Amino acid sequence: MHPTPAQPSRSADTFTQLAELVAALDRRFPAHNGPFERVSRLAEEAGELAAAVNHAEGMGVKHDKHGPPDLANLVKEVEDVMRAAVSIAHHYGVLEQVRASIGHHHAQYRAHGFTPEPA
Repeated sequence: MHPTPAQPSRSADTFTQLAELVAALDRRFPAHNGPFERVSRLAEEAGELAAAVNHAEGMGVKHDKHGPPDLANLVKEVEDVMRAAVSIAHHYGVLEQVRASIGHHHAQYRAHGFTPEPA
């Protein structure tokens, strides 16, 4: 019998979970986490996401070579890109500034009626 994986706290938002995951990965894999490795990882993951989007859209020969698109792979690639971007903010110690910037822009779009008011 396999243990059930721990569920993330419902009180933790996605950004917090990403930041905690980045810190955990840095502890698990402490080597090769400099700024150039991190930005190279982001570029690599962005390329993999682009390939998943191309496959999902039926562009090129992806469908012929790999069959129908797997949206679970697209989800994984989106997460990988987000995690790689957050790791750069983590490296420079600006996670809270990024969080504040997102909040600021979200509030601006809400003020203009582009995002819904909280329920």
